[in-house]
Amino acid sequence: MKAKYIGAIKDGWEHTILEYEYKGKRYFITKHNNGYMDKSLRQQHKEAQAEIDERIEHENDPIPEYRYEGSAEEGFDLFWDYVEKGV
Repeated sequence: MKAKYIGAIKDGWEHTILEYEYKGKRYFITKHNNGYMDKSLRQQHKEAQAEIDERIEHENDPIPEYRYEGSAEEGFDLFWDYVEKGV
């Protein structure tokens, strides 16, 4: 399936942000006008479309049950406990 071009947004003279739609999801790629080349436009399309395919594939996966142990919240709590104790 091909992506459908939606439009472009000029980000100064250096970059042009290109918007596309693929399988009902929108994504953006960056065209560098200043000679800088991070990833080719083709590579950006390929990665964005692969990410959309992955998202669609797992859209109906069950949401895992929340666990405090090992979570970022537990990490913040441990950090603030350490800071408050002034050790």
